[in-house]
Amino acid sequence: MSVIMKIGVIGCGTISKAHFEAIKTIDNAMLIGVADDNLSQATSIAEHYGCKVYSSNFDLISDSEINTVVLLTPPGYHAELIELCALNKKNVLAEKPIGVSLKDIDNYINLCKKNDVLLSIVSQHRFDSATTFARKKIKEGKLGKLVGANCSVNWYRDANYYKSWRGSKELAGGGVLAIQAIHTIDLMLWLMGEVESVKAYIDQMLHSSTDVEDTAMACLKFKNGGLGVISATTSAYPGYPARLDILGTQGSLTIEGDEITFYKSNIEKDESIIKKSSAKTVSDPSQVSVQSIKAQYEDFFEALNHGKELTITSEEARKAFKLLDAIYKSSESDKQVQQLLQREMKQLWISRRGKKDAVS
Repeated sequence: MSVIMKIGVIGCGTISKAHFEAIKTIDNAMLIGVADDNLSQATSIAEHYGCKVYSSNFDLISDSEINTVVLLTPPGYHAELIELCALNKKNVLAEKPIGVSLKDIDNYINLCKKNDVLLSIVSQHRFDSATTFARKKIKEGKLGKLVGANCSVNWYRDANYYKSWRGSKELAGGGVLAIQAIHTIDLMLWLMGEVESVKAYIDQMLHSSTDVEDTAMACLKFKNGGLGVISATTSAYPGYPARLDILGTQGSLTIEGDEITFYKSNIEKDESIIKKSSAKTVSDPSQVSVQSIKAQYEDFFEALNHGKELTITSEEARKAFKLLDAIYKSSESDKQVQQLLQREMKQLWISRRGKKDAVS
């Protein structure tokens, strides 16, 4: 007999509506209740969807009726909440990114395993038809040897967007890389494989009052020998659609938004795709595909009931954050090298000046 996902949702912010709409369309899922720091907002949502409202996160997690907790909270809260869920034997589906530090992430991944609970991170674009198409063509060898990838998430956000937790690295885990670009980065890793080395820069081009980056550029070398580029910003008005190019010796393809806009293979000449993209820059963070989120819930159900491996395991989600961490460290390292060079140039100038004074 199948176990119904009896779901409690913590966090009733911008992204929650897509989750609530997805849950109500799934036969094997039931929304039991919600919790949020804004109790009046949580109460309103509970009335709308006909579920319980909890006065605290602990009350929701400790409710014996709930077997699955969905975390729609800032990632800075993941460590405490995921650990609490694991100790209460609750399966967890959390919004991205997986956390804010590799140490914390490793701790609660291990705790979930120890307590035999599922932990998955929302990365709904893995379930888009465009992604399925790309994975199939790569697996069939229609692109030949993969030589490169271009990951481009160049959007625009105004100052108001960062007045909340998004402007804090402690709560968000990062800026444009962690909150906007991570979905496309995750797809790039899923299609290209893991990264071997990184050279990168991050900066604040527009939103200098925050402590997170609003612009990042990185060059990558994948373990399969291919090379890649990440371009991400929330400072490019009015913004472009997210785009991922996968480049191969026998063919290449492009995903814009959630659709294939280009595919051409020297091996499969009768199935070319060249079309104008209808994708738009995401100016409203709530505009996400309910169908893709629904597909991830269904994937979670299959893992819960039939032992199928999650499409987005906690280890898979960790890979994306590990790359972000490497980008941050690479940028900081380059800054340290630049400062060292400046000191060396100053010392050289002082040395030369001293010799000049001695001669004169």
